[in-house]
Amino acid sequence: MSVELAKLNKLDTTKLPEASVAFVKNASGATLARETIIKYTPSLAYAAVQELDSSILGKDIIVEKKPEDELQLKLITIETVKENRRLLPIAQQFHTVPDGRHAECHMTDILSTHSLGTYNLDLKKNVTIDSFELTDSWRDDAGFIVTDRNVYIQGTYDVAKLLPTLLPSSQKVTPYAKADFDLVADFDSTVCGFSRDAYLTLLLASSSTILLAKSSGSIDGIIVGNGADRINLIYAETIEIAHALLKSYVEKAKVKQVTLFTVQGVWECEPTKKRAVHRRHTRAVPSLIKWAKTYALNMGVHIV
Repeated sequence: MSVELAKLNKLDTTKLPEASVAFVKNASGATLARETIIKYTPSLAYAAVQELDSSILGKDIIVEKKPEDELQLKLITIETVKENRRLLPIAQQFHTVPDGRHAECHMTDILSTHSLGTYNLDLKKNVTIDSFELTDSWRDDAGFIVTDRNVYIQGTYDVAKLLPTLLPSSQKVTPYAKADFDLVADFDSTVCGFSRDAYLTLLLASSSTILLAKSSGSIDGIIVGNGADRINLIYAETIEIAHALLKSYVEKAKVKQVTLFTVQGVWECEPTKKRAVHRRHTRAVPSLIKWAKTYALNMGVHIV
């Protein structure tokens, strides 16, 4: 599930000014489900489900909005029989949604409207989600109908096998310092196609190991990790720089394996463990991201 993927990263994106959070709570006020959406352009957003209680997992539920807060949903009932909409008029089948749906479908609906607006006359409003599992509800009920062009994996790599496959490089790699922030933000925007200073501030402050590849007055690459075997992202201008960053990271962290999200085929070394990640969109595949510079991405947290 998207929940499992999101929990792999401890970054609290609810603190971001561009983030909105929806909840499903029971009559006692206990949280049963929580989803965050991050708006990164006026018409594009990334969603992640962080909590989903087993009592409603995979079940259609009926909810109502709290008058004082449209992002707070109250559980009314758990449906035992799925509504048969095939008997409804065709227009109603395609232009309305059932009252009973999975919690993540309810939350995605209200979050996309809250963040991106009600009107979509130019058909550009687009939300992306990542998940380890494909479910019919994401496609049929939540509307994530577009498959990404890339094939994504979570890969765990044995360092002893990985290092011999890395290309040699004379690139100098140095630790990140706060004085580097503006240069890092400029480089990040060339990768993702938009500015996200608040996200970078939170990410860099929460990460144990950040290494940079610098040239004269600019950044040519960055690797961010937890100081151990989890790597959050690797962006680089060339494959040689990406390899130099990864080599420096494993030497500094002194780890025997590393785990990261990546596009399948980016790394020559075969992972010792591999798990498919399914990326889906509601409207289209975003075209902003420069995949030639992306060697590892922060799935479950942001679009890249």
